[in-house]
Amino acid sequence: YKVQKAVAALPYLDRESDDITSQNMRLGLGVTGIAQALHKLDWLDTAYVALRRFDKVWSSQNGWPESKRLTTVKPSGTLSLLAGVSPGGHPGYSQFHIRRVRMSVGDPLIQYCADMGYHVEWVKNLDGTVSDRTKVVEFPCEYPEGTVLAEHLSAVQQMNLQQLLQEKWADNAVSVTVYVKPGELEDIKEYLRCNWSRMKSVSFLLHSEHGFAQAPLEEITEERYLEIKSRLVHPEGGPHGGMSELLDDDCLSGACPIR
Repeated sequence: YKVQKAVAALPYLDRESDDITSQNMRLGLGVTGIAQALHKLDWLDTAYVALRRFDKVWSSQNGWPESKRLTTVKPSGTLSLLAGVSPGGHPGYSQFHIRRVRMSVGDPLIQYCADMGYHVEWVKNLDGTVSDRTKVVEFPCEYPEGTVLAEHLSAVQQMNLQQLLQEKWADNAVSVTVYVKPGELEDIKEYLRCNWSRMKSVSFLLHSEHGFAQAPLEEITEERYLEIKSRLVHPEGGPHGGMSELLDDDCLSGACPIR
């Protein structure tokens, strides 16, 4: 069970006043890469109990209130991508796929991506017009061998997984997008009819043939994936100047934009 596919620890400080004695230190622990470890989730329940026990002792020793929330399953797009695993409690979209990322026209990374061979185009609006402020960059992606994919799980199985993570681990709402395939609507309606009171944050999206141009994810064949990769340039270093521009200008408020 690789660490990168299991847990990310996120301790943080909740400052309720300027008085150091009333600062409330809370633990935060999230899991991601669930689709790479569906057969290794039996530790969630016992780990949660152990965390609660630890938090009670730790908070008492430091004179802090116990953490109201200890655990989470974030949708986790960027964090999961850095580890090379599927986001949050989602199955992998498909073994090979295109991931589309929107960037402001002034973003210095756009030209860098174009120079590296990634396809860049203007955003197409729903009314048929073309944006003059935002572009889309397409990245060819591949999930690790053994990843549980959306094609392997029915919509009901995806919702059951969400319920498992909600009941055994997460203190907050587990947000998921359920990929729906043709013929599953009646099963989904029946599941919701029986489990509606337990549902918290679930949305539904057709896995394919949804009609959206420039969808965030698009399934492709291995042949197309390799063909796209063959056109990419592999530089020795990363972009020059662009990252410092972002840090100097966009992060002045203390909250950097998500790219």
